[in-house]
Amino acid sequence: MLKKTLAPALLGLALSIGTFTGAAHAAVTSATALPEASLRAELQQAVWPGDIAELAGSYLRSYPQGQASDSASQMLARATEALRLLKRNDVRLYRTSFQAVELTPESRADLRKAALGDKEAALRLAHLHRPGSGAAPDVNRYVGWLQFAAMLGQPDASYELSVHFRRDNQPALAANYETRAEQLGYIAPVALDNIRK
Repeated sequence: MLKKTLAPALLGLALSIGTFTGAAHAAVTSATALPEASLRAELQQAVWPGDIAELAGSYLRSYPQGQASDSASQMLARATEALRLLKRNDVRLYRTSFQAVELTPESRADLRKAALGDKEAALRLAHLHRPGSGAAPDVNRYVGWLQFAAMLGQPDASYELSVHFRRDNQPALAANYETRAEQLGYIAPVALDNIRK
């Protein structure tokens, strides 16, 4: 109880005199830190890479020898890399794309996996939004998830983007993604000619 009342007082005092020392910060942080089990549960439920990275970092700072410190370390690295890719100009996927509203349990699991950089999960989420055949058609999310999967190194996503942009009369983008698909090891099907046997 003393910590809970002392921490805000220390914070207020430090801010009022303009010096926020490391000791005051540590007192506030330890007093307001979530119990380990609660923080671990929040970390396991988060689906936005930024939230995962923030929660993993909090867990590691608060419980460096905690039960989940190894997995928190891995999640921090993977979510940070996913977030870096999401900040690229050529990946049009946003925080709202990671909301689990009206998703099946499998798609929710894919959302979490994609947030941690799983390229196959990102491709499945793209197909969920594919116009004409997905469960929740949305061309912007379809393209965004394909772009994310492609940046994660999924060759089929790169080729699918190439086909999409070719159909959308954007040959420069199509060529870029076709080249990326080939660099990732994708072997394009041989085009059929007009001679049939």
